[in-house]
Amino acid sequence: MTLLAAITNPTPATTAGHLVLTPAPSQPPPSSSALPTPIPPTVWSLSPADPTLATAASSLAASLTADALTAQRFRTLLASFLAAFSQSLSLPPPSPNLPLAVRAAATYLPAALAALVASTASRLAEHDVVLALADSRAIPHPQPDLISSLADAGRPDLVCAVLRQAADLRSSELLAALRCFLSPASDAAYDAMVAVKGRWKDAALLAVNKCKDKNAGKKENAVARQAALLLMMGHDGFTSPEVCLHYLLASRTADCVDSVVLAAAVSELDGAEVAGLLSYLSKWIGKYWRFPVARACLEAAGMPGLEQCESVPSLGAVTRAMGLVLDQHFSHLVLNAELRKELCAAEVMVKELAVEAESSGPILDLLHRMQQDV
Repeated sequence: MTLLAAITNPTPATTAGHLVLTPAPSQPPPSSSALPTPIPPTVWSLSPADPTLATAASSLAASLTADALTAQRFRTLLASFLAAFSQSLSLPPPSPNLPLAVRAAATYLPAALAALVASTASRLAEHDVVLALADSRAIPHPQPDLISSLADAGRPDLVCAVLRQAADLRSSELLAALRCFLSPASDAAYDAMVAVKGRWKDAALLAVNKCKDKNAGKKENAVARQAALLLMMGHDGFTSPEVCLHYLLASRTADCVDSVVLAAAVSELDGAEVAGLLSYLSKWIGKYWRFPVARACLEAAGMPGLEQCESVPSLGAVTRAMGLVLDQHFSHLVLNAELRKELCAAEVMVKELAVEAESSGPILDLLHRMQQDV
C-alpha cells in the first residue's frame, strides 16, 4: 500500500509497525504534447536566390562609375533598376516619376548602393534624386564627395537633409558643411537657407496650434508644448545660416564622431568663420540659460510636421563644440576684444547653468526613481 493509504486507513498490520509500501500507479502520458508537431523537410523548402537582383545592382554600380555618364542616361539606368528591383521583391510597380519611385524603394536599397546613387546624382545635378534618398534616410553613410559637391552646387538645404541622418562623417566633410553654412557661396545658396528657416517657422506654428487644440489629450498637449518651446528656441534670434548649423550640431555625427575629427575640421576655419560659429554657440548657451526646462522631445520628432524637433542641438553638444572652438582658436579669441567680451558673457551663463544642474541633480534622480517605481 501507499503511505497515504496507510495513514488514512490504518490496519492491524500497520499499527503493529510492519508497513510495506508499494509504488503509486504511473500517470498516463499526456494526450497531446505542448510542442508543435515538427514539419518534415520534404514539405517545405527555401526558394532559390534570385540572381536578377544581384546582377542588376552590380550592373547599375558599374554604370554609375563611368566617366561618360550623362544625366539622361543616369535617370534611364536608375528607372530600369528600380523596375527590376521592385519586381524581384514583389513590390508594386515603380511610379513613372523618378523621385517618387526612389522614395518607394529607398527603404529596401542597400546603403552602399544608395550612397553611390546619391553621389552620382549630385555630380550630375540631379538633386531631386538626392532629396528623395535623403528624405527617406537611405544614405546614413554618404560617400566622401557628396557634401562638398552639394555645397559647391549651392544646395545647403540638401546638405542639411544629408546631415540629419549621417552617422560617420570625415573631417573634410564636416569642414565642407561648416563653410557651406558660415560662408554662403552665392545668393541662391542663401535663399536655400532662408527656405530651411521657413520650414522651422512652419513647424513652430504647427506646434503652437496643437497646443491650442482642446480635443487633444493631456499627454499630446504636453508633447506639443515641449515641441513649441524647442522650435521657438531654434528659430527665434538665429539667422538662416545659423539655423542650418542646427542640423550639424544635432546630427548623430556630433555624438558618434571622434572629437579629434571634429576638432580637425574646426581648426581649419578662418577668423570670420570662427567668430560666426562662436556667436552661434553663444546664442544657444543663452537659450538654455533662459529656458532651462528645455529638453529633447523624441515623441514630437515622430509627429508629422514636427520633424525639426530632432534637429535641436542639446546643451551637451553645444558645450562640447564650444570647447573645441576654444581649444583650436584660443589665441585668436583672446586677442579679439569683441569675441572676448562674448566669451565672458557665455562663461557667466555656463556657470549659472552648472550651479543649477548641480543643485537640482539629486532631486531629478529622485523623481526619475519614483517614476520607475510607480
